[in-house]
Amino acid sequence: MKRLLSRLTVAGGVTVAALLGLAPAAAAHVAVDSAAPNGDGTTTVSLVWDHSCSPDDATTGVTVSAGPGVEFTSGASDLVGWSATVDPSTVAFSGPAVPTGQKAAVTVTARITATPGSTVTFPSVQQCGDRQTGWTDPDPSADHPAPTLIATAATATAPAAAADLDAGADLGQVLTGVLLLAAAVGAVGMAVTRRTDR
Repeated sequence: MKRLLSRLTVAGGVTVAALLGLAPAAAAHVAVDSAAPNGDGTTTVSLVWDHSCSPDDATTGVTVSAGPGVEFTSGASDLVGWSATVDPSTVAFSGPAVPTGQKAAVTVTARITATPGSTVTFPSVQQCGDRQTGWTDPDPSADHPAPTLIATAATATAPAAAADLDAGADLGQVLTGVLLLAAAVGAVGMAVTRRTDR
């Protein structure tokens, strides 16, 4: 019985080790850690990493770009001494060096326009002094994949349908239509009058 329990314990340990080996390292690169809707049409996205451009480097900055359908409104970080420069297409973070092995995070707040279920990207470039690593490949299986999230009805606004964009006419179009109709009615009236005169 003891021998059987020992074998089961070893087998269980091997199985757990195998599963852990197959599990992706969430912070092995700059990656989206969470996304929280703010209730005002924006979503705050947290990006994390725990390494630098190489084991001997330290991260001194991260620039996050807006993928399609993304418009940034702000950026923030709890890293001591780090600051953010924000415009609608990029959020550039910089500050004192963060060594490899230290988990770090920054957040960006954005308005996201995407169909629920679609992939939203946040291409990022990690700066390590004079070196940098780009996490910009849209292919999630690539060596340097861009941080991504799957849009939901809570985190993104669905794009307006093309029919909605074309629906309705402006004042100029309405006036033009009225004038054309009046001209057509006038022409018909003149034709009828001439036939009557004859």
